[in-house]
Amino acid sequence: MSKKSEFSKALQIGTVCVSSYMVSYYMRNLLSVSSPAMLQSNLFTKEFLGTLSSVYMLTYAVGQLFNGVIGDIVKPKWMITGGMILCGLASICFSFITLPLIQIALFAMIGFSLSMLRGPLVKTISENTQPDHARVICTFFSFVGFSGPLIASLLSMMFDWRGTFLVGGITAIIIGALVYCIFSSFERKGRISYSVSQKSDGFKNIFRIFTLKHFVFYVLVGAIAEISAASISFWIPTYFVETLNLSETMAKTIYSSMALIKGVVPFLTLFLFHAFKQKDIPIVRYSYLLAIILFFGMKWSVDNAYINIACLLLAQIAIGISSSLLWSIYIPAQGKSGMVSTVNGFLDFSGYLFASGANIIFANVIGNLGWNGVINLWILMPALGLLLALFTKQE
Repeated sequence: MSKKSEFSKALQIGTVCVSSYMVSYYMRNLLSVSSPAMLQSNLFTKEFLGTLSSVYMLTYAVGQLFNGVIGDIVKPKWMITGGMILCGLASICFSFITLPLIQIALFAMIGFSLSMLRGPLVKTISENTQPDHARVICTFFSFVGFSGPLIASLLSMMFDWRGTFLVGGITAIIIGALVYCIFSSFERKGRISYSVSQKSDGFKNIFRIFTLKHFVFYVLVGAIAEISAASISFWIPTYFVETLNLSETMAKTIYSSMALIKGVVPFLTLFLFHAFKQKDIPIVRYSYLLAIILFFGMKWSVDNAYINIACLLLAQIAIGISSSLLWSIYIPAQGKSGMVSTVNGFLDFSGYLFASGANIIFANVIGNLGWNGVINLWILMPALGLLLALFTKQE
């Protein structure tokens, strides 16, 4: 196939995969942006919202481990469409049901169903496009992640918290149906195929992936990244309202604006990857060191909201660089192994398992030690990452 044809195919596959995964990014942010309004309704407590978030992360993590393996066996269109529809139905039901136990069950369903998306999508990209194209597509894959908070914030500004979950769920179902139709068309035209998936050893792949270069290192990098992305980002709107005394509307606006700015992270990471001559470990070291310095800057600038927000934003960008190395560079590079979905699933599983526990800790620390104690925990995460990177050799 000519270079022009390969580019055209990659463009089509990338556009569909990148656009469809946006569902996962905005759905996982609905609870975060709706938290201030949900707390003001007196129907929820911080502890219960923390529980909902942790249940989501835990079931997402377990689902990634299971669905990651299944994603190397079952056709991606079935996994992707099924996940979007189940997620949409759970979100719609959450907007109407008020019983706490059922609400928890619905968030468990949201977490599990969203875990059906990323592995099959990355598998589709890695196995049906050239390596250079796959790397660029996955960079955009990470880029649209930063649009999730913006979409979620816009929904929460247009509707109350119930309407936010209702509209979000309906949109997920519609997009899921569209993905099924488009992928079916691609299969008929020969643009996508999954011959590599026939080599899958099922759940035995979970043991094989530990033989991949730097896999264990990136398991721990992924854990820090998910704790930062899920647990830190989740509490940002509440932090702005309670500590910086911003209005709820202003908090949501800044939160979504920060998400857009962080969209440069995947492209910055790709630039640094080439600038460092494709040596990833030194990039991880410098990014974590910078994050530590910036989180300390937050502690020293509580009285100045602008500096405080800038430090938080830059710290998240620094941590995001390590995260982007994992999702945009490391995972797509495993395409020839035939285990992309399994690798993606296990890395997401381990990261969200840690993030689930961290979110419960954060909810309790906020109540008992205040936000200063939470920031101390935020400092601890990149500090552990830096220590890990210092003892990891660049090969």
